[in-house]
Amino acid sequence: MSQQINLVSPLLLKKRYAFGLREMSLGLGLILAGTLAWAAYLHYQTGALETRAAELEARQADAQLALDRLSAEANRPASALLTERIKATQAQVAQREALLESISDTIETTSTGFASRLRALAHSHTEGVWLNGFTFSPGYVALNGSALNAGLLTRYMDRMGKQAPFAGMQFSGMNAELANPEGGGKSNAADAPGIFNFALISGSQGKTGGQ
Repeated sequence: MSQQINLVSPLLLKKRYAFGLREMSLGLGLILAGTLAWAAYLHYQTGALETRAAELEARQADAQLALDRLSAEANRPASALLTERIKATQAQVAQREALLESISDTIETTSTGFASRLRALAHSHTEGVWLNGFTFSPGYVALNGSALNAGLLTRYMDRMGKQAPFAGMQFSGMNAELANPEGGGKSNAADAPGIFNFALISGSQGKTGGQ
């Protein structure tokens, strides 16, 4: 009878690891690739946020510039010429209302012949032309007023000539001068640059019939 005896110690046998060098290298490579991919994603996100922030800053700067321009426009003093023209227009409206009221009162109290001429004056109204006074008497008409320019006065005369009481009337006298000429000093509240006064006369003056 024979028996084999194993004299080699189990501690001396070669051990096999569950993960070899190849598996460890592959795992490290996967980890590194994942890390790089995540870093690239974070970089992309950071760039997008920076671009968005730059756009918002640009819009805010444009809005601030627009606000500054509006503030400057609001604080700009009013034009002196525009103020004068507004005052002239207000004075013109006040004079026109007073004249219309005077014409209305005169129409109710004057004779029939003069009433027709007063109605014709009211119907000859032209924007930019207003009367400051008038005189009617048999065979005589005198009109005193102001206009913003000569073209408006011509239009006013044409419109008045189409009214029956003034049809065919010839003005024997006409005078026009600037309301505020150079060196003429201060004028009244209705005077403004470009406005001139005029006087129209037809016939010869006799007995005054109304003014």
